[in-house]
Amino acid sequence: MSNPYTLVFGQPPLEIIERKAQADRIISEFCEARPSNYINLVTGIRGCGKTVFITQIANRLQKKKEWIVINLNPQRDLLTALAAKLNSDKNLNKLFIEAQINLQALGIGIEIKGAPPVTDIEEALTRMLRSLEKHNKRVLITIDEATNSKDIRIFTSSFQIFLREGLPVFLLMTGLFNHIDRLRNAEGMTFLERAPRTVLSPLNFNAIVDKYVKTLKLKQSDAIKLATATKGYSFAFQTIGYYAWEYPGKLDSALKDAKEYLFEFAYRKIWSEHSSTDRKVIRAIHLSKTGEISQIRKILGWSSNQFNPYRDRLIKSGIISVPQNGYVELALPWFGDYAVSIPESHD
Repeated sequence: MSNPYTLVFGQPPLEIIERKAQADRIISEFCEARPSNYINLVTGIRGCGKTVFITQIANRLQKKKEWIVINLNPQRDLLTALAAKLNSDKNLNKLFIEAQINLQALGIGIEIKGAPPVTDIEEALTRMLRSLEKHNKRVLITIDEATNSKDIRIFTSSFQIFLREGLPVFLLMTGLFNHIDRLRNAEGMTFLERAPRTVLSPLNFNAIVDKYVKTLKLKQSDAIKLATATKGYSFAFQTIGYYAWEYPGKLDSALKDAKEYLFEFAYRKIWSEHSSTDRKVIRAIHLSKTGEISQIRKILGWSSNQFNPYRDRLIKSGIISVPQNGYVELALPWFGDYAVSIPESHD
């Protein structure tokens, strides 16, 4: 049997732990007879499982006969890509032909005799979605790793128009906190400020233990040791599981190699995305040992007013968590070790 864990970002692993409660809530909202929400923004740190999460939701909805799922590449012309993907489905294409929606002028499909060509992509999609509505269809659009790009802003503005028209279209979009925040605050994106946001929670500890016991044939105590090391971080769950599979009976070797892999292929990128002051705060949290905020501020020589904005941003970006009032801790395994391994002169 091949290794059931993966070291590749975004690749669906064989062994996964579902965030069922969070997924159920989104699916329930989207499936309501009169939905209160048509959009959900999924955020979290790199490697927390955003891609797997929306893939699971998409797969569950795709099994329902009334749902059509379209996955879009954020680096392309999203409106044209959406129309092309809808039209490429043979069953949907028949509906569009019956509705006399001539897309040839847009470079999509074949000419429909007697039907005037549609020359505006937004109008084309409005008519296509209206046709699907008549057949009791709903369309889920997923966009993974969205940024504040021109293509995303154009698409989001059109999506808002589709909603105003009452069309059965839903959007599930993932992105890093900073990217989603910039998009929400961009000009013309006001409606995104009111859009529900799902911040992915850590993986369930007991579920991790059970997976390691089952797949790695470990004793409960050994599985608990590995699960504790993950801190609920999805990529650490995969990485530690991967090396424990490769090194049966050698847990310390597996943890050592997993740590090195996380440093090189996850934390270096995460570290580069934070300011020198963010990094200073991260180091201080690690050096405080206890995570008591008063001690961290003492190390930094900061007042509460200086510290609080950085604490809030690092919480939202998934770097730190709040175990109890007056304390913070680094949310990623060994991230403090990584932080102090990088000389401050390199900031």
